[in-house]
Amino acid sequence: MITNDEIYEDLCSKIEHLVYLPGQEISESELCRQYGASRHMVRAALSRLRNRRLVEIYPQRGTYVSLIDLDYISDIMYLRESIEQEAVQRIIDQGNQEDVCRRMEGFIAEQEKELRGQNLPTDRFFYLDNEFHWCLLKGAGVPGTSQLISELYIHFRRWRNLELGRTYRVAGLIDQHREIVRCLRSGDRKATRKVLHDHINTVSIYETFSEEDKNSYFLKNRKVD
Repeated sequence: MITNDEIYEDLCSKIEHLVYLPGQEISESELCRQYGASRHMVRAALSRLRNRRLVEIYPQRGTYVSLIDLDYISDIMYLRESIEQEAVQRIIDQGNQEDVCRRMEGFIAEQEKELRGQNLPTDRFFYLDNEFHWCLLKGAGVPGTSQLISELYIHFRRWRNLELGRTYRVAGLIDQHREIVRCLRSGDRKATRKVLHDHINTVSIYETFSEEDKNSYFLKNRKVD
């Protein structure tokens, strides 16, 4: 029989991958039928999602996938960038950027193979993206640092999946990765800081969204009755 944890993890994955879009209603009855689970189990899973800010539960109205809160996303990006910027400085101070850059170039090559001219990234592409950035933390001697905010990353990934699905700029991510490696290898702290900031801090891309998307998917443009 399916467990509460399995329901919860499956719903997390579907919200992250936009199977359930921001603002979409989720029917408890439909989930019970889909998972062959009791209402108690489904409600327990939804409660955990609410605690993680992935759904909103309104009594007498229903359960809805949380809208994307760009202020919250910005905070998460700030934490991530702060960690990686410090890692860059340590790598340059230690003088081991060549080893780090070679490892990063390996993941860039794998990303290019995975993309194969597609406009939309795959799960493996994102896995390689995570490994690329993890090279910075490993090179700085703090490989476990990302775990400190890993629970929050699902919100960043949901935003990333939405914006990449509408901007088709995935090939540009590889170009940015190459530029990060180039700047890091040169030891240019200022240039590396800038390109890393531009790569991670993507909130400004929100302005390229259609008004319909802005009104449908984002908290700052949506009023709850």
